[in-house]
Amino acid sequence: MGKENEGTGKNEMQVDTIDLTGGTIETLEAEVVSVTQGGANQITASDVELRQGGALQVQGEQVTLDHAAAGTVRGNLVSATDGGIGVVVGEDVKLYNTQVGAVVGRKVDTEKSSSVILLAQEVNGTVETILDTRGALLAGVVSGITIGLLLIIGRLFTRRR
Repeated sequence: MGKENEGTGKNEMQVDTIDLTGGTIETLEAEVVSVTQGGANQITASDVELRQGGALQVQGEQVTLDHAAAGTVRGNLVSATDGGIGVVVGEDVKLYNTQVGAVVGRKVDTEKSSSVILLAQEVNGTVETILDTRGALLAGVVSGITIGLLLIIGRLFTRRR
């Protein structure tokens, strides 16, 4: 029970439950969305399951990715196994063997995963990260001091001329 938006050339579906196997679609909106070996630009649902597929944007209460890739993921409970994600924002984030650009969460459980930036109130497990919460704070302070000093030096040189 989907609808096709012929005027824009985009395929869109709005129903209670969507089970997409193979193929791609522009937008998926439903209470429950399951995508296997397929993809979508945008997925919005209470419960999202993405297996061996990809999505640009995913938003849901509970989001599960298995051997999948996503650009951005937002949810209360986000779980990813053997995948890659650009940015994850969630209350409770669980990562297993997953590479992430940035993770922002209240609680992050991780095993065999890596991230460039990790900002979390509580972290359980081991994670390889370039910039954690303390590192981000320190980088912000150092950057602020450096920019302030450069502005002061710049003003001293312009006053002498």
